[in-house]
Amino acid sequence: RRILPAVTMLETGNWLVPYVGGKPFLRKQPLVNWAIAGMFKLTGVRNEWTARLPSALCVLALGLMIVAVSGAGWMTVETSVVAAVMAMTQAGLLAKARFAGAEIEGIYAPLSAMAMVLWMAWRARGVSPWLVWTVPGVFLGLACLAKGPALHLLFYYVVVIAVLWRAKALRELLHPAHFLGIAVAAGIFAAWAVPYFQAPEAHGAAEVWKRQGIDRFTDSEFNAVNWMTNIPRALLDQLPWLLLAPMLLRRKRLAEWISGPHLPIALAICFAAVLLVPGTLPRYVLPLGVPFALLLAAAWCDAGSARPLRLTVGAGVVAAFAMGIYAVLIVPRINAHDDIRPVAATIDAALPPGAQLTIYDPKYLPAIFYLKTSYRYAPVMEAIPADAEWVLARGAARRKFEEERPDLRLVKTIKGKGGAELLLLQRARDGQKVGAP
Repeated sequence: RRILPAVTMLETGNWLVPYVGGKPFLRKQPLVNWAIAGMFKLTGVRNEWTARLPSALCVLALGLMIVAVSGAGWMTVETSVVAAVMAMTQAGLLAKARFAGAEIEGIYAPLSAMAMVLWMAWRARGVSPWLVWTVPGVFLGLACLAKGPALHLLFYYVVVIAVLWRAKALRELLHPAHFLGIAVAAGIFAAWAVPYFQAPEAHGAAEVWKRQGIDRFTDSEFNAVNWMTNIPRALLDQLPWLLLAPMLLRRKRLAEWISGPHLPIALAICFAAVLLVPGTLPRYVLPLGVPFALLLAAAWCDAGSARPLRLTVGAGVVAAFAMGIYAVLIVPRINAHDDIRPVAATIDAALPPGAQLTIYDPKYLPAIFYLKTSYRYAPVMEAIPADAEWVLARGAARRKFEEERPDLRLVKTIKGKGGAELLLLQRARDGQKVGAP
């Protein structure tokens, strides 16, 4: 659902509406698909590494930004390095940006966090309001393209209002630059959304978004066990740095920072409130992990002490080493039990060189990504060309082919992911029908 639309974008040139299996995928915005497709195009390589690279680069960009905006009134370079390493090595963000790979949160969470970081840092350093408000608007707009007008806007304003409340400067919300920042964010989203909703293939997208939002925040997707464990699981996403959270309660240094106690209280309330809504998931609050890292770094780094920097960088090195060990020792063991790549290899082996494969209504079939054979989609039976030589379909479509396309005979049954049955059919030349190899 993330990678195959990117492949389709490159092959069709349609960058407006994401497609999966030849059908419009209307549930998500396209930024993640664009990023993956762009990386495929830039590198000329289509594999797991290049699909995951945009997420990894976004997390790296977040860390570099935290360090780059250090300065008087904000953080020392040492403190910002501590904050950057903490932000980049939280378990939840690593899981989405590194292990899970091409996930929306791997791009969405860093973009959302960069808006918060820039606003706090530049305001603390006395940068022009026109930059303080408008540049974060760029990142907010991009985050909207990753996950729609979502919770990141709430998180951003929780941070903004907490800082301004402590400074008794809520009137800054009325500055014209603030409204320009809102316009920038809205304009970036609208640049895609306006032509998208006018596209015939995106008809009904508004209803899909509406239904999806209702499902996520009502009882329709309510699971009591998941709901009761939401907060504990979200806290686990903040490991290992969650173990240092008690410092926020006892360090006076935090009171000297730009937000005082207002921001940690506001973040805690927002964190709990979002996760107590039925249908929400721990990954929804991942962007809040970054201001938490900033607060923790500010509370931990005493002036003149090098110990926090040494310990944090050491922990970052250990995390990097552990991921290297995982890649070298664990991943090959996981791949030994892979049930996706072998499916693609079996299909490729069954087809003659230069064959053109038509894939009928595949829905979410990960093996397609690994096919070396040229293929095209047929989302409905009528889309299968009359002269199609080779067709791949799911086992559930066997009877439909027998009734509607008797010219296609079954030549091979392939066990797909999870034991699902796939049918490889060839256009009959001798009167044989489906089911008569």
